[in-house]
Amino acid sequence: MSTINTNGIDVNYPVPGQNNSTQGFRNNFTAIRQNLNTAGSEITDLQNKVVLKSALANTVLNNDMANTLIANASTLQFRATTYNLGNALADNVLVDCSLGDLQYGNLDGNITLSFGSWAPTNTLSTIKLQLGRPNNQADFTITLPSEAIIDQNSGWTLLENSGESSNLATITFPYDVTQLDFTLTSTDCGNTIYVQPTNRPYKTTQIQVRTPSPVGYLGDVAGTVAVDANYLYVCTDTFDATTITANAITTTTGTNLITFDNNLPVGVVANMPVVFDTMFINGNSVTSFGNINAGQVYFVKTVASSTTITVSDTRTGGTAGTTLALTTQAANSTTYMDATFYDGTDIWKRVALTAW
Repeated sequence: MSTINTNGIDVNYPVPGQNNSTQGFRNNFTAIRQNLNTAGSEITDLQNKVVLKSALANTVLNNDMANTLIANASTLQFRATTYNLGNALADNVLVDCSLGDLQYGNLDGNITLSFGSWAPTNTLSTIKLQLGRPNNQADFTITLPSEAIIDQNSGWTLLENSGESSNLATITFPYDVTQLDFTLTSTDCGNTIYVQPTNRPYKTTQIQVRTPSPVGYLGDVAGTVAVDANYLYVCTDTFDATTITANAITTTTGTNLITFDNNLPVGVVANMPVVFDTMFINGNSVTSFGNINAGQVYFVKTVASSTTITVSDTRTGGTAGTTLALTTQAANSTTYMDATFYDGTDIWKRVALTAW
């Protein structure tokens, strides 16, 4: 409440038509001055404390509420702030919660996260993170701080592709995923941090619809589950395969040979998985080359020569099945397909699906 008080001002002074003492003028001037000083102090106090739509003259707008309670309010179209952490994150990354409610960045290497400027204890503080990698072959690890808790309801151990290194939580990108979104919360100023996935499932529900290679792909870890039309797949270990790449240029009917432009790299052997992609025929991008489909898992049936192989589209008990029948695709300078061979441990097991 304002303390301005005009009772001391004589509004009937001076009296017209007679001589008036100057004391009355002085009394009124004193009262007016005191009230102007009071008004100035109160206006300055308001300027320092009120929430404003825009900055006052000669000031910088600052609507920091300093954890002041706002109660029983109806809101419309409130927005969260964002902050760019950077496009080449590596090593130690500090997330200052005061800089934005949603913070995002792209990795250029392994990162170790730390956090600062959480809200005070006994208030819920939330920060959302969006972390990306340049492509699905960038093998990066996100390490969480020691404050990230282990909990049966919302601890980091429930996260997809979570692990542990030197008593710290680690998260890797699942197969073919290039962005991970998390919500992190704390009620004790960051001494305990809860981590929840935003765009990915929890570990107990990470059933993926795909047909994995027996040796898997980068991002596959023990506990990952996948399904397709014929099998239920369970991953039993972490992906450890190395890749061998080569450039195929022709396929031949009858012999079912796939011919490469150079000698096959060392390490290409029968029964290993191989995936063909980036296919071009006469300079045109295609998804099928001589009856081979881009992205499908095949298995080396035979290494027929230093530059040729045959493949099968099945494998049982570690042995490639019937040779895949190919159609002829003649060679020219703009006809080719990339081949990626996978040499590693068979980490995926499968169970055939049968009708009820």
